[in-house]
Amino acid sequence: MYKIQQEDMNIGKHVGNEKSLLFFEKVRKDWLKSHGYSELDLGEGLGMIQRSAFVEYKKQLFLENTITIEITKIEIEKLFFIFFYQIWNEKGELCIEGNTRMLAYDYQKQKVRKVPNEFIEKIKEYNRG
Repeated sequence: MYKIQQEDMNIGKHVGNEKSLLFFEKVRKDWLKSHGYSELDLGEGLGMIQRSAFVEYKKQLFLENTITIEITKIEIEKLFFIFFYQIWNEKGELCIEGNTRMLAYDYQKQKVRKVPNEFIEKIKEYNRG
């Protein structure tokens, strides 16, 4: 859970568009850490890099709203792994949903690589719930 702060607000007095991606990043980092990974360590000397993001706004979020940010599923699609997110307000209303398309990345060689098998298995476990 997270309480919306002043720095999350924009000129329209609601949460700024860019904050959604930061909320997604936070929950993704937490998920990775809880499974023994980080954005720079997916195993096999690889990290991850974001290729694209999609955000859909359903309801506005305002100062001092308390939100819950969830990863609802993670899909594997060829070289991509796609995190799907939802953000709910304290009334249980879906406010934002979206996804980020990630790639396994070798930062030493500056090249996209195949997603490590161990990481794929961890994603499959997570999706089985």
